[in-house]
Amino acid sequence: MRKTDWRSIFFSALGFALVASNSHAADFAIADDTEALSVSHGRDGNTLVAKGNSKGQTFELTKPGSVGGLILGAADVASAADLTVQVFALEGGEPFGEALHSQTGDLSEGMQAGDSVVVHLDPPLSLSAGNYAMVLSTVKSNLRFHLSRGYEGGCLIRRNDSTKGKWAVGNGVGSDLLFRLIGSQGITSEGPAGLPPNEAPLEWVRHENPVFEPRSLDDLERKPNIITVMVDDLGWNQIGVPQATFGTHPDMYVTPNLARLANEGLCFTNAYAQPNCAPTRAAMLSGQYPTRIHNNVYVVGSLNRFGGGGPSKEKARFVGPEQSEDVAAEAVTVAEALRENGYATAHIGKYHVGGHRGEETLPENVGFDMNVGGFTQGHQPVCFATQTDENLWGFRGLGRGDFDRFAEPYATEYLERYGFPLSLAGTPKHVSDALADAMEETVASFAAADKPFYLQVHPYAVHGPVRSRPDLQEGSDGDPFVGFVKSVDLILGRLLSAIEDPNGDGDKSDSIVDHTLVLFTSDNGGTHKDNLPLRGVKGMFTEGGIRVPLIARWPGRIPANTVTDHLVHSVDYYPTYLQLAGGTWHPSPEVHPLDGFSFADVLVNPNDDSPRKPIFYLFPGYLDRRAQPCVTAIEKLGKSQFKLIYSYETDGWELYNLTTDIRESRNIADQQPEVVSRLAQSMHQWLMQDHLTWRPKYPIAKETGEPAGPPLR
Repeated sequence: MRKTDWRSIFFSALGFALVASNSHAADFAIADDTEALSVSHGRDGNTLVAKGNSKGQTFELTKPGSVGGLILGAADVASAADLTVQVFALEGGEPFGEALHSQTGDLSEGMQAGDSVVVHLDPPLSLSAGNYAMVLSTVKSNLRFHLSRGYEGGCLIRRNDSTKGKWAVGNGVGSDLLFRLIGSQGITSEGPAGLPPNEAPLEWVRHENPVFEPRSLDDLERKPNIITVMVDDLGWNQIGVPQATFGTHPDMYVTPNLARLANEGLCFTNAYAQPNCAPTRAAMLSGQYPTRIHNNVYVVGSLNRFGGGGPSKEKARFVGPEQSEDVAAEAVTVAEALRENGYATAHIGKYHVGGHRGEETLPENVGFDMNVGGFTQGHQPVCFATQTDENLWGFRGLGRGDFDRFAEPYATEYLERYGFPLSLAGTPKHVSDALADAMEETVASFAAADKPFYLQVHPYAVHGPVRSRPDLQEGSDGDPFVGFVKSVDLILGRLLSAIEDPNGDGDKSDSIVDHTLVLFTSDNGGTHKDNLPLRGVKGMFTEGGIRVPLIARWPGRIPANTVTDHLVHSVDYYPTYLQLAGGTWHPSPEVHPLDGFSFADVLVNPNDDSPRKPIFYLFPGYLDRRAQPCVTAIEKLGKSQFKLIYSYETDGWELYNLTTDIRESRNIADQQPEVVSRLAQSMHQWLMQDHLTWRPKYPIAKETGEPAGPPLR
């Protein structure tokens, strides 16, 4: 069995040939009933493999694993002769370098439509965690293979005359081959019991709220402390909290501190963020959509991230406009507003929406009294501390070195204090633990003062690089991502302990629990593993890209073990915090209007069914295969929650009833035109509102050089 790692793949791509391409005779067979795929969903289409028309399926290994073969579903067989199967590493969404494995053989002469073809790799291929492609090509065969939409970790790719010999995404975003990999991780686009995931029965565990007495915000003895824990890239169902996920989360996610937070608090099952990191942080900081001049953060980096499985720059109908990477210095941030209302303020961890064009937009200059770690960076370059030439410990390249003073290797006393394995003694510290150290220090400092405080705790986890503490990875069947999620849960556990005993002396008489609100959420959907049953990943406007966990605890105010389906978006935190702070000072609506709506009343009465106005998204650019220019609206009409998406590229509409189809598997735009018209009208009114700070940016049409403007219906 041949071992491959990313370094060898990299040097192979450079021509050093450290990894030789192995060619083998293929072992093809027709699958029996126990191995056969379900090909009952032909509505997803099929794709041709013939001479000069190669197809492939990209896939992701989240941990090292073995791939022993591939099973495909044949839709039509004009001629069955030869077939070549190759495995490549991916770069930029395309196969690159020499094939890691290649084998050619003859298909069965009796092969017919409806058969499942089994391709055994001989020998099986051992791969490191990463992204790969399985590529199919032929000289004499003429075959069609079934397509699916059941796999979020990759997509169909193609290379033929229409792509001018280059690899491109095949048959539209979201298409996959109907396939199953034979190997250690069970990767497939097929759903349970032979059904695609979007058709397989979905077993919900609907939580029923216990009887409780709604509380009021009118009798507060003091303003509450507010602590927001926002994790990076954590999916809606990547937590072990059945109340929040309707019981759909995989068993591998064990998060006892999050479970405690939910058992003692409130889960919002209908919380939304922007589709990736910086736009969500900008929305929470400003209380505004990116369509406001002082936000203007639509995506990380550029709105012209072509390729990567999406439209190429040449084929795209539009180009994205210019945008900002920082919330403007002129904005009135939530920290500034809370400081005006008598709060002390602090930020710890990832910031990402300041400092790109000057220090005036960094946390310490936009309302935060303390800033530990907040900088321009969108992720941590390292997860473990290392020793410098001066025998000092630090996290190389992480911001401005704020966490270096917490970077000393694990000491026995430290491990005993937190109940960590003593085997970690003397080993490098993980960045999640250093962040928790800074958090505890900040809570102790604030608790000792007679002043309410607002604290942003923004862990770098679980953004890549995905590196888990060794003991957490070992306790997660060797899966570094699951271990990384556990590190987030430990941060939360230490936070809950810190507010129970701020000075850490074991005497809880200094507890601030009863007047401290803790909220836990994520900045976008998951990206390292699937978000099933939600469709899509970080960066997409499907539910898997924008629906996020949100759990709140405030003992004595928030009823314990409750849930709500109240709509919440990132822009809502700012007005919520202002209401909790007493609202004696608000930013001027002429200078800095807020786009969000307070959910403070829902916190104290989860059964409050007052409807929120629609949630909107405008995306005027391109984000590889994940997003193209679009406008999206989410609105509750009666007992149903609908999502309407307009695509500028196709000039088409998609409508989903999220109440009955959370997987977004059935576009019902043609069946319910009146709902499309209703949401399209809401969308138009939102885009056309009149205010000096309202300046939506639209995709720019290549033909005219002019902004496309609002969609018309």
